[in-house]
Amino acid sequence: MINILMTKSVDFSIFSKKYFFIQSYDFLSIKYSKLYKRPILNNQLIFTSYNGVKGFLYNFEYCFFRKKIYVVGEKTFFFLKKHFPYCFFFQKDYVQDIIEEIIKTKSNQYYDWFCGNKNIFNQDINFFKEKNINRYEVYKTFLIPRKIKNLSDYHGIIFFSPSGVQSFFLNNKIENNTKTEIFAIGKTTAKFISNFLHKKIWIPKKPSLKEVFTLVKNFYDVYI
Repeated sequence: MINILMTKSVDFSIFSKKYFFIQSYDFLSIKYSKLYKRPILNNQLIFTSYNGVKGFLYNFEYCFFRKKIYVVGEKTFFFLKKHFPYCFFFQKDYVQDIIEEIIKTKSNQYYDWFCGNKNIFNQDINFFKEKNINRYEVYKTFLIPRKIKNLSDYHGIIFFSPSGVQSFFLNNKIENNTKTEIFAIGKTTAKFISNFLHKKIWIPKKPSLKEVFTLVKNFYDVYI
């Protein structure tokens, strides 16, 4: 039996109960925020997370418009397309790719970025002003640190976000020489893990739940 720890409560039915024993715990909680004053939307919108979209809908409800939307991740893209079918989408896998595209554009356009309170793209406020990016905080992420017993009993641990990594390592430590394999949903999350652990981190080619789960399954196929 392969023991896997997930640092987020997600649907893991893709894993056969015959071969995998999965335990999942939430290390984060999300609370959506009402904007003090709803802005008049520009023609360029940025969404870098699924929660950013939900936070936007929490403030604006249903909006019928035609705008260009920059979006990070497939899950967020399909969720946006469902609600805003008449928009033009520019989709990438990482926040950095979106920012680089905006920098390359060099236009006089203004952008509205709907995001959370934990901005993983580490830039000061002047950077966003220079690039005509208005940031609106539509949700807050809260850490839920918890101690996990007998970490070495797990064959693998899966991390899903930088904030989840931060919350996990507040009360837990993984030794560099552990036999437990470490999996991350994407490069940004893997980079955060490397702040706490010097060990190979397995990353799928594309940052998505399906891809990281497939990576884990394929990794342990030889043991099943």
